[in-house]
Amino acid sequence: MFLFNSISKLNTQIKNLSSISSHLFFSTNQTLCLDLTWRRSKKLPLNPMDRGTLTDGVDYIFLDGRPTPFGMKRKRKLLQQREYAKKIVELSKSLDLAKERYAEKLSKEEKLIKNILDKKLLPKGTKFIKN
Repeated sequence: MFLFNSISKLNTQIKNLSSISSHLFFSTNQTLCLDLTWRRSKKLPLNPMDRGTLTDGVDYIFLDGRPTPFGMKRKRKLLQQREYAKKIVELSKSLDLAKERYAEKLSKEEKLIKNILDKKLLPKGTKFIKN
């Protein structure tokens, strides 16, 4: 009887623990447990396998001096950089166009104000008559 009661209590405790543990998030992953302050202080990437000579360099070389083809990551990065460059050029052109249109708008407003002021009545007298 005692064993049955202790097992039932243990069962309810496990159920309670499982309902609580769904709200708790923790990890025992070794990479998350590393102390990365040294890498941060040296301004190095947090993941040492992220970049470096082994990951960025070529896997092989040709003995006759031909260039080796780019790896998949480097090729993807080059294509992405080209897309960024195209987007920058496109946006800078649209920005230049907007600046030109704004300058034209300001000049039109100035001309309009000048025309209005020129059409106003002039004071009378021989002093103001132009030949």
